[in-house]
Amino acid sequence: MNSFISPDNHITIFFIIAGAAAFGIYSEHKKWFGKLSGILVTMISMSILSMTGIVPVASNPNIKVDVYNMVFSYFIPVSIPLLLFSSNIIKIVKESGKLLVAYILGAIGIILGSFIAYGIFDLGEYSGKTAGVITSTLIGGSVNFIATAEILNFSTNPLFTATIAVDNFVANLYTLLMFLIPSLAFLSRFFVKPKKENSSDLPTKEEKTSFPITIERIAVSVFIAALIAGLGKLIAPLLQNLFHTELNLSILIITVLAILAANFFPKRLQSLENTAFSIGLWMMYIFLAVIGAATNIQDIFGIGLNLLWFYLTIMLFHFLFMLALAKLFKLDVYEVVISSAANIMGPSVAAPMAASMGQKNLVTPGILVGILGYIIGTFIGVSIAMLLT
Repeated sequence: MNSFISPDNHITIFFIIAGAAAFGIYSEHKKWFGKLSGILVTMISMSILSMTGIVPVASNPNIKVDVYNMVFSYFIPVSIPLLLFSSNIIKIVKESGKLLVAYILGAIGIILGSFIAYGIFDLGEYSGKTAGVITSTLIGGSVNFIATAEILNFSTNPLFTATIAVDNFVANLYTLLMFLIPSLAFLSRFFVKPKKENSSDLPTKEEKTSFPITIERIAVSVFIAALIAGLGKLIAPLLQNLFHTELNLSILIITVLAILAANFFPKRLQSLENTAFSIGLWMMYIFLAVIGAATNIQDIFGIGLNLLWFYLTIMLFHFLFMLALAKLFKLDVYEVVISSAANIMGPSVAAPMAASMGQKNLVTPGILVGILGYIIGTFIGVSIAMLLT
């Protein structure tokens, strides 16, 4: 079926993609659809437009859409370095305290839970790759979700969009549960007493410098990200030939180079972090809009139930694992729920959760361990997928 907008009408198609991304971001900011993720709003919007024939379907092999190909080729390789400018490992280890211990336990629980879910639920021939992608997003976040899917050549599979849909639904429910945990008295026996120092204001040594977004910082951020992406694209084919693998190693190499840059030049990149993250996040929304154009919603409903149980199994084991080890590692209830939120939902949820629970001195560590998830999530997800495939 021919679409209303021709595949050759490049500017109009990009206008619609950019519109879907803006709609998702704006709707999440305004809470138009409650707790529904802006990512999901963007993808559903584009899915409806493609299924009704308004824009070309991205998954149709008989149609060449240059705009879609441009987004696939350039936006993800450039957006990943932009999103990793703040991934300074030394700073994370120094400043995270007990929350780092809790976060690592949570990540181990997710890994073990993934193996258990894989053994119980059959997701077909792509079970191993799906387990890897799910593990990467639950340890890290959307950055790792996209990167792992690209490395595994999984981003055009129907399970990819179904996984995003289930991920958003279950993660939101899990976050609500985490807010309830401190008030459940029967669970208190599993934790040490809440630490007073976490809820008190400690004097800060210096005010955090603010680095507003400027044209100079935009230019430099994009240049550095493009440089890292270009180097990754040059190195990846050499390694793929060396190891005789079909994996898309370019994204993996770009991730490694971005992390190395963030750790070798932390002071140089500090002033660019806010600018780079904003640009990178927008580029990721654009990419997910195109993924939405490749989506058939009927596929999601057909395979979503097994995925839902897969997710619930991982999350349940993750939390029970942390609960069982909390007293051994001297963790209080707030350290457990905030680190768990950093695992499942990332720093954007962990930090405000810490603040709303009165744990003021866990706000920054919540952000830092969430960033650690960005660093390690992709590597763990790809490793699990390779092991299970």
